[in-house]
Amino acid sequence: MFALAFTLSGASFADPRLNVQLWGSAGAALVAALVVLGGGAAALGWMATGYFVFAAFAGERVFVLLLALAAAFVPILPRPRRSLAAGLALAAATAIALRVALGAVLPPG
Repeated sequence: MFALAFTLSGASFADPRLNVQLWGSAGAALVAALVVLGGGAAALGWMATGYFVFAAFAGERVFVLLLALAAAFVPILPRPRRSLAAGLALAAATAIALRVALGAVLPPG
């Protein structure tokens, strides 16, 4: 994900919306991978998945790759309270909260 962010952004941090989408998703991918590999807190992994969903819809176009990345993590993330529904609800709540919080701060895209 970091290589994709580097390539698509042209190694530039000039566009704040693209930074949030690509570089934020790269960080979220790292968090989710560490949760899976290290058996970390399930909530962190599901919140990272919510970030992918938020970032996929944060710009002018939908980044289908980010939605695919979110879907790829779903089967391998630990379940919070052993419930897939709880994980999906946490991801959705994270995406909505980020949309509200960052939507007011980011310039229109």
